[in-house]
Amino acid sequence: MIELTRINLLPYREKIQQKKKQQFKALMLFALFTGLGFSALTYLSINNAIGGQEKRNEFLNQEIAKIDQNLLEINKLKKEKEDFLARKQKVEELQEKRFQAAYLIDSINVLIPEGTYITSINAENPSTYTISGKATSDNKIAMFMRSLPSTGLFTQPELLSIKKVDNSQEFTLKVLLNQASRALPVETSDINAAVNKQGN
Repeated sequence: MIELTRINLLPYREKIQQKKKQQFKALMLFALFTGLGFSALTYLSINNAIGGQEKRNEFLNQEIAKIDQNLLEINKLKKEKEDFLARKQKVEELQEKRFQAAYLIDSINVLIPEGTYITSINAENPSTYTISGKATSDNKIAMFMRSLPSTGLFTQPELLSIKKVDNSQEFTLKVLLNQASRALPVETSDINAAVNKQGN
């Protein structure tokens, strides 16, 4: 019996082309999946970067808000400090004026002769005062006027008016503070003395 030789009937070139097509498809699929994977990684990286930046932006915004709040508090404290200093200055000015008035009253009380008393002292301005009072005689008024400059606080007084009422002489004087006495040093003892003498 004769043995038949097997013959491949498929064309050799067609088989090679088919194999190349399969290889090409496999390569394209690999490239596609590789590209998709790279794109996915890039997308995730970008998203992570964006998320991180958004968190940083949120943190910065929170810190800026805190700084703004702190600035508001600082401005509020500065305003309160300015208001406090302004009130403090007004109080000091009022105290200075009150102390100066007490010092002047004390100085005048020391000079008043017996038989003379003061009914009012009015400040026309910080350096000019009018003193009204009563005395038993013209001589008492003259003594009082001569004694005022001896304190060093006042210049020579000016007699504005004098008139006899019943058994006394009512008078009004105008006195000026010396230039050196515009800012008087006042001690607590001076105030107490003035208050005590007024009470008596």
